[in-house]
Amino acid sequence: MGDLVPAGNAQTETTLPEKLGIVSRRGRLTAAVLAVLLVASAASAIVLGVRYLGARADEQARDSALSSARDYVTTMFGYTPKNVAAHVERSRKVVTGDAKAQYDKIISDTNLVAEVGKQKIISEVIIQDAGVVTSTRDTATVLLFINQSVTRGGNELVQINPSRLTYSMTKDDGRWLINSIDVITDDSFRGKVEVTTSVPSGAKPIPGLGRDPASNSAPAPTPSATPTTPSGEVPVPTP
Repeated sequence: MGDLVPAGNAQTETTLPEKLGIVSRRGRLTAAVLAVLLVASAASAIVLGVRYLGARADEQARDSALSSARDYVTTMFGYTPKNVAAHVERSRKVVTGDAKAQYDKIISDTNLVAEVGKQKIISEVIIQDAGVVTSTRDTATVLLFINQSVTRGGNELVQINPSRLTYSMTKDDGRWLINSIDVITDDSFRGKVEVTTSVPSGAKPIPGLGRDPASNSAPAPTPSATPTTPSGEVPVPTP
C-alpha cells in the first residue's frame, strides 16, 4: 500500500487547461467581447437619441414659426381705433431689414394710427389657411391665406381683400422676426407659365374645335371693380 497523505496536506490537482492558462484567457476574451458590445450599444443609443432630439428640434422650430406668423399677420393687418397704436408698435418690433422699411413706409404714408381713429376704421383678419413652405431651426418661410374685411364708421363696408402672402423669417435670440414680406398675386403666377398657341406636329384637332385656337377661346373675364376710397380719406393698408 502506498503512503497516505495527511488530509491537512492534501493538494488540489491542476487540470491541463488550467496549467496552460486556457481558462484564464477565455475569461478575459469573454469580458472583452462584452465590453465591446456594451460600448457599441451605448454608442447606438447616443446616435439614436441625438437624431431624435434633432428631429424634435426641427419640428418645434416649424411649429413655432407657423404660430408666430399667424400671430403677426393678424396684428399687422387687423386693428380698431382702440388698439391700432398698440398693434403698430408691436408689429414694428417683429419686422427687420426690408420688411421693416416696407412696413414703416406704409404706416408713415397712410398716417395709419390717426386715420383709423378719425375714420373709425375696423379691420378684421381671418386666416383661411397657413403652412410652412421651408424651414430650418433658424429660418422659415410661411405661406398665409387671409381675408381682410374693412368697415368705416361702424357700418360702411369698405372692402374685402383675399390675400396670399409669405413671411420670410429668421430667429434672433429665440424670437422669430420677419425680414421679408412677399404678396402673391395672380400675375406672379401667370408670369411663370409659358403659353403656347402653335399646334404640335402630327397633333389631331379635337372634334368640335376650330383650327384657330384663338377663335375658340373663352372670353377673358371682366375684372371686378376695385372699391374706391372716398375723397379725402386715406386707403387702409392691405397685404
